[in-house]
Amino acid sequence: MKIILLWISLSMYCCLLKAQSTPEEKLVQTLHAITDLYVDSIPKEIFVNSTIAKMMQKLDPYSEYLSPEQMQRNEEVLGGMTFSVGIGMEGTWIGNCFYVSFVEKEGNAWKQGIRAGDKILSVDGKAVDQLQGSLIFRSLKGEEGSGVTLKIKRREQPVFERRVIRTHIPRSSVRAAYMMDSKTGYISISMFSKNTLDDFRRSLLSLLQQGMKDLVLDIQKNEGGLFDEAVAVADEFLAGKEPIVYAEGVHMKRKTFFAGIKGSFEQGRLVVLVSEQTKSAAEILAGALQDRRRAVLVGNHTFGKGLIQDTFSFKDGSALRLTVARYFTPNGRSIQGKGVIPDVLVHNDTVYFTKWYNLLVYCGVQKKVTRDYVMEHRLELLKKYRNIGLFLKSFMPDSLLQSVCQVSKEANIVFSEEEYEKSKSFLLVQLKALVARELFNENQYYYQILNSANSSVQKAYEIVKSLDDYQMILKGSLK
Repeated sequence: MKIILLWISLSMYCCLLKAQSTPEEKLVQTLHAITDLYVDSIPKEIFVNSTIAKMMQKLDPYSEYLSPEQMQRNEEVLGGMTFSVGIGMEGTWIGNCFYVSFVEKEGNAWKQGIRAGDKILSVDGKAVDQLQGSLIFRSLKGEEGSGVTLKIKRREQPVFERRVIRTHIPRSSVRAAYMMDSKTGYISISMFSKNTLDDFRRSLLSLLQQGMKDLVLDIQKNEGGLFDEAVAVADEFLAGKEPIVYAEGVHMKRKTFFAGIKGSFEQGRLVVLVSEQTKSAAEILAGALQDRRRAVLVGNHTFGKGLIQDTFSFKDGSALRLTVARYFTPNGRSIQGKGVIPDVLVHNDTVYFTKWYNLLVYCGVQKKVTRDYVMEHRLELLKKYRNIGLFLKSFMPDSLLQSVCQVSKEANIVFSEEEYEKSKSFLLVQLKALVARELFNENQYYYQILNSANSSVQKAYEIVKSLDDYQMILKGSLK
């Protein structure tokens, strides 16, 4: 009797499967059949999640299924948060002593008065000689909101203690902002997160107050991010009610986004740096400024990601990131695949990216050499180079090359004379940049010095300084 009932049940289920009238019904019924009738027990959640992920992969490179962990990480990145919780402090071992080498100004360590050059004596009562190697870094990490007590010695001053709270440290979207000369500013935007517009406006206002008349905007390595933030930044440059971008898809009617506010920099020469790593939202900004003849674009053909993803969240914290439309520039150019072609093409020199140099970066050789050097000579360096201007003008890092070779040898990196010669000139620039960062505890000095070896940045500066060249390129006379 039980066999007959089972047979009837299966027969009815088979009839229901045949009765499906749409592809959607077929999909749902297939899922039910597998999870309810398959010979072995199926872990439903794992099976469904993996099936959804495979379905998304068949659509396009950017549609995807995000697990709860991936979704949380995605929100943190776009929200401008760091990858981990911490106290906002970097350090290095010199012998058996541990020194602070860099302090994030947004972290709690900075707020508690800890500065580069401080010597850490103990962590939560445990002497640093018991925390050799990476143990000290692990002891500084912990859950958000938790605290760690540091005993510190600063040169001739008495020993003092600080209770430092571990927090998420906001990461600014503006990588660097400085004056290239008395009238020309430079701003680099790393991505478009929910804080980008505020970060950008603060940096722009600061440069305007310093006398900026013209601007070089660097989005060479900007991999995109939030659409709204990119549109808002474009609005800072465009006057009136000009279109910035429009989106369109089979299930989405055309929607055009216009400039609508009085921007902070609607006048003045503007050169925008782009590259193969300029993607998505960053391409929207570049395309809008180019179509509206508001900026000269310099660099390389952009990546070509012109698809809009929308996020659909599930109750368990996971989500679908689904492509719903395509981006188009104001003049109707599709960004997808074609990207944005700069007005002035510049190929950055990459000959120095040798195998030997890349291994140095991978092993952190340059960072170790410069941190040790600054730690040992901080006082005399600060006495000799009282400000960044003197440092830029006079400091020569040649003496550090021997240390690089020595440390690389200790790291078992095989030395190549040929590759050394190819990498030497850029390595000197990078060493100087790293010393500046460590000595003055300022990230943007690193980028400022590196830009002296960036041919796209130098070309942009030449163009922005020449009114005739700038206007000719903007009108399309030069290619």
